[in-house]
Amino acid sequence: MYDLFDEFPTAEAAYFEAASNSHDLAHWQPSHDTVYEAGRRVGFSKLRRRDTGAGKRAFTKIYQDVCKAWQRGERFKRVVIEAPSFGEQLTERELLQRRVIGRERVSQLKDLLRATT
Repeated sequence: MYDLFDEFPTAEAAYFEAASNSHDLAHWQPSHDTVYEAGRRVGFSKLRRRDTGAGKRAFTKIYQDVCKAWQRGERFKRVVIEAPSFGEQLTERELLQRRVIGRERVSQLKDLLRATT
């Protein structure tokens, strides 16, 4: 889709961007709000699972509708997704306590296994 001011990415570029970033929405900074909104309407999980032809056709149709809505003055609010945090921050003391407890439990398990054999 082309507009007078080349405001929007082409449908093909928008599809590629949405499909490429559908696995990590928390870190994705879309080139335009319409790209994100079209991906949201199609469904990011569908973009990941669909074959390229069917996904591109569905995305293109919805993307054109979203671009027209944007030109009419609609604005889309993007849902902010927090990036998952992995692991927890432990102090040196907490880390040492966990190691001691872990070693104690491992030795208890070894004793238990020796007793059963």
